[in-house]
Amino acid sequence: MLGSRPFGEADRIVMLFTRERGRVDAVVRGVRRTTSRWGGRLEPFNVADLVLYRGRSLHTVTSAQLVAGFPGLRARRESVAAAALVCEAAATLFPMEEAHERVFNLLGHALAQADVGFAGRAVEAPLVVGALVKLLHEAGYLPVLDRCVACGAGRVALAFSAARGGLLCEQCAGESVPISSRAIEILCSAVQCPLVELRSQLPTPAAAEALRHLHGLYQYHTGSRLRSLAFARS
Repeated sequence: MLGSRPFGEADRIVMLFTRERGRVDAVVRGVRRTTSRWGGRLEPFNVADLVLYRGRSLHTVTSAQLVAGFPGLRARRESVAAAALVCEAAATLFPMEEAHERVFNLLGHALAQADVGFAGRAVEAPLVVGALVKLLHEAGYLPVLDRCVACGAGRVALAFSAARGGLLCEQCAGESVPISSRAIEILCSAVQCPLVELRSQLPTPAAAEALRHLHGLYQYHTGSRLRSLAFARS
C-alpha cells in the first residue's frame, strides 16, 4: 500500500500498487470505525493479499490478508521517511491500471531494506537515492550520466539539467545547476548497485545532493513536488 485518504464518514481510499494491475485506488468500507474488521492490515507500506471488486469508478476491497507489515520500518523515523518518499514517487510516476511487475518487486525490495534499517538520515541515504533513480528508470526518465546530454562529448560534467535529462559539460552547462563529482558517483552507483548494497553504504552530503537533482528531474516530469521530502528534511 502506497498511502490512503479519508472518504466519507467511515471509509477510506487506499492507493495500491498491485502485481497484476499496477496503480489502483480502492475503497475500504468502514475502516475508520472503532469496530472495523480490518485491523492494521490496510496501513501504508504494508504488503497484503487483496480481493478487489471493480465498481463503476473505483475498486472496493472485499478481503485482505497481511503478507508483510515491516515492524522494523515503523519503529524508526528515518525508515518511515524513506518509505514515504519511495511510495509517493511510485504513486505519481506510473499511470493507473497499467501492470508493471518490475516496479511492484522494486517497491517490495525497497520496503524490506528500509525495514532492516540504514545509517543516518533518509535524505542522505544511498538507499533512498537508489530506490528513486530506479523508479525513474522504470518510468522512462533515467538521467544520462556517462556523457554530456547536450553535445554527447565525454568531457568533465559540471552541471545537471532536469529539462535536458542529465549531465552537461562546461561548454553546454549554461544556467544549469552545478553538480559535484561525488554526487555523480553516487548517482552512477545508485543505478548500478542493488538496493541491498546501497542500504549498507554510509550516508553522505553527496547523497543528499544527488537526491536534490533527482527530485528536480521528478518535478520536471510530473509537475509536482514530493511532499514527503519536507517531512524527511525536517
